[in-house]
Amino acid sequence: MPFPFRILCDLLERLERHSRRSSGVDRIQETDQLTILTWFEKYNATISRQGPEAAAFLSCLFPERRPDRIFGLQERQLEKIIQRAQCLGSSRMTDIRRLITNNGVDFASSVERVMATTDCEPRVGPEAILEEIDDVLDQVAALSSFSSASLREKVTKKHGRLSRADDLLAKIFRVLRSSECKWMIRMISKNYSPVRVPETLVMSRFHFLLPDLLRFQNSIPAAVELLGSPTIRHMPNQPAVDTCTDLKEVASNALEPQVGIMTARTTYEKARSIRHCCQLAGPRRMSVERKYDGEYCQIHIDLTRPRAGIKIFSKSGRDSTSDRVGIHRALRDSLEIGTAGCKIKKRCILEGELLVWNDDKGRIEPFHRIRSHVKRSGRFLGAAQDSPVESNENLMIVFYDILVLDDIVYGLAIHDERRKMLESLVRRIPGRSDIASREIIDFSSFDAAEQLNETFARAITQRWEGLVLKGCDNPYFSFNGSRPFIKLKKDYIPGLGDTADFAIVGGRRDARDETELGVGSLWWTSFYIGCIENKDEVCRFNSKPRFRIIDTIDRHGISKENITYLNRHGYFTRAPFAKSIPEFDILCESARRLQSVELFRRPFVVEVVGAGFDKPANVGYFTLRFPRVLKVHEDRSFRDTVGFEELQGTAQRCLEIADDGEEEEKRWLGRLRGYEPVADRSRTSSPSDDAVSIAAICAGRQSTWRQEKSGTVDASRSLDDTSLGASKRKMAPEAAWHGNSTAKRAKVATGL
Repeated sequence: MPFPFRILCDLLERLERHSRRSSGVDRIQETDQLTILTWFEKYNATISRQGPEAAAFLSCLFPERRPDRIFGLQERQLEKIIQRAQCLGSSRMTDIRRLITNNGVDFASSVERVMATTDCEPRVGPEAILEEIDDVLDQVAALSSFSSASLREKVTKKHGRLSRADDLLAKIFRVLRSSECKWMIRMISKNYSPVRVPETLVMSRFHFLLPDLLRFQNSIPAAVELLGSPTIRHMPNQPAVDTCTDLKEVASNALEPQVGIMTARTTYEKARSIRHCCQLAGPRRMSVERKYDGEYCQIHIDLTRPRAGIKIFSKSGRDSTSDRVGIHRALRDSLEIGTAGCKIKKRCILEGELLVWNDDKGRIEPFHRIRSHVKRSGRFLGAAQDSPVESNENLMIVFYDILVLDDIVYGLAIHDERRKMLESLVRRIPGRSDIASREIIDFSSFDAAEQLNETFARAITQRWEGLVLKGCDNPYFSFNGSRPFIKLKKDYIPGLGDTADFAIVGGRRDARDETELGVGSLWWTSFYIGCIENKDEVCRFNSKPRFRIIDTIDRHGISKENITYLNRHGYFTRAPFAKSIPEFDILCESARRLQSVELFRRPFVVEVVGAGFDKPANVGYFTLRFPRVLKVHEDRSFRDTVGFEELQGTAQRCLEIADDGEEEEKRWLGRLRGYEPVADRSRTSSPSDDAVSIAAICAGRQSTWRQEKSGTVDASRSLDDTSLGASKRKMAPEAAWHGNSTAKRAKVATGL
C-alpha cells in the first residue's frame, strides 16, 4: 500500500516540537517514545513490511543509513530547484535569504516559513508517496560519481538515460506543502536535525527482528529482503513478549552474513582510565590488540565469481573497492588466492586496517599519508599539499578479525577461535600484510591492572594510536547481544591527551548548529583556532601579531557553556573579516572559505586537547587531531599561546619514536601508576606551569610534577559530556593584549 509522505512528515513535525519545547534529554526521550508508539499503532496497517515500499519507508526515515547514495547538492542548487518548482518570485527568495542571514533560521526552516503563506492553495498532481520519492533520490544519487557503482548500475538498467537532478526534484517539490518541503530538504542532506529519530525503537516497531537483521547485513534493501524470506515472512511484526526469544532462535538458523553486503561493525566502549577499563572488562580474559591508525576495511572475497571477486567496504559502509585497488595485490598474495595453498574454497569476510608502509624506515607512516595513495571515487582529495608518493611507500593491510569462511559463520564463534582461524588463513608478508599484534590479559587476576599499565605505556612509547580489548570468549555478534569491544586511548583519559594553549581569532555561525545547541540566538557556533607565526618578534619587539588559522572547532569540540561565554564577550570585540586589522594580521590556506567569518580584536586564549598530531587536508602543517576545547583562560595573553614553529617542532618530535624508548616507557608507566582521575584532578582544570610537557617526554628529558588538589570527576564519563568551562570568568585585562609577557604557559602538555 502506498505510504504518503505527509504522514511521515507528521511524525517528524511532532518530534521537532518536542525538541523545541521540552526541557531535559530524559523528558524529550520519554515524549518521543510515546509519540512513536502512538504513531505506529495508528498507521500500522498502512506500513508495508516487505518489498520496495518497505525499503522506501526505511530509506526515507533513515536517510543516513544509505551510504550508497551521495547527492552532492548544495543549498544554492536546492534554492533554485525550489524557486522553479514553487514559482517563487525574487521578493520571496529575498525573504528566504533574510531569514537565514538576520533571523538565524536554517535553510529548510526558512523555506517552510516563506512557503507557508501559500499552503491554502491547491497543489498540482497527486500527493507524494515514499516509494516515488525513494526512486527519485536513487536517480539523483546515480548522477554522482561518489555514489556506489551498484546503485548507478541499477538505476541505469531501470531508467536508461538519466534525467537532470533539478528536473527530477522539481517534480517532487512542486506537489509538496511548506512543512513537507522542509523535511524533503533535510532528507536530501541526510540530517533531520534537530530531530533525532530513535533508531532502535523505530526499527523494533517496524519489525521486532529488524535491528538484529541489520547486524548481519547492514543494508536497508538487504534487510527488507530478509524480512520477505520464507522463514521470517509469516512471523508477526510484534509478537508476544514471551515468544520473542524463540522466534529469534528460529530466525537465527536461517540468517548469515552475505558476501557483497556489508556486515555491521561491532560496537565499542571508551575506557576513561585504567580502572574504568578494568571495570568494563570485568573478570574476562581479554585479547589486548594494537589499535592501528589507518582506514577500516571490511574485505569480501567471492571465489564463485570470475576472477575471484574482491569487494572492500569502508567504515561508512561505502563500496570502496575501486578506490582501494592498490591493496588488491597484497590481499591476493596474503590469502594465496589462485594458488594451491589458498584455504578459501568459496567465500570469506575479513576485517582489517589499511595503512601505508615505508620500506626504508621500516615503519607504518602517519595517517595523512593514506590520502596520497587512495583515491575517492576516482580522484585524490585533500592531498594538494602532501608530498608525492615515494618509491619506498606502499599500501599495507593488517587483518584483525574473520567473520565468514565458506559455510562457517565465524562471527558467531568466540574470539579465540576466530583468531586461530585468521592466523591459519593469512600469510604474513613483511610490509604488505600482517595480523594485528596482541597479548592476553586475564582480568580476573590480581595484577591485571598492572599488566594493562605496562602494555599501555609500551603502546604510548611506540606511538601506537591506542589499544583495543576483545573478550576471548565473546562472539562478534549474536541475537542475544554481544559485549562491545573496549577502546583505550591516551586522549580518552582526562589529563593525558596532548594539550596546548591556542588563540581563538574568529568565529562563524551555522543555523543548524545553533538549533542543535538549543541555547538561544548566537553570533557564532564554530570558532577558528590560530597560532602566532611571529611569536619571537612579538614577545621581543612588540611587533604586530600574525596569526595563522590552523583549525576550526564546532559544537562537537566545545561545551555549550564556553560557546555562550565566547558569544557574550566576543560581541564587544568583533570585527568584519579582513586579512589585516589594526590589532593583527591573518594568514590562512586558500582552501579555507572564511568569507562569513568575523574576527575578535582581542583573541581568546583556550586550552585545547587532541589525539596526537596530523596534517589536515590540503595543508602542509601539523595540528592537533580531533581538537576539543577544555577551558577558556582569562588570565593568559595570546603571547602565552603556542607559536606556529613550536607546534610543528613538537608534532615532529611526538611522531618520532624516542631513542631512549625504555626510559620513556618507564616514565609513562610511572605516570599511569600514579594517575587516578577520580581523586586527583578535575577535568576542567588546566595544566599548571609545572606540568609534564609531552614534548619533553618525547625528547627524553627528565620532568617532575606534583599532584594538584581538585574536585572529583567520574572517570567513566566523556569529556564531551562534561561542562568544561570555569564557573566564574573575567575578561582578560587590556594589559594582557598589549603587555610583553614572556611566560610560556602554552607548551604542549599532557596536563597531569
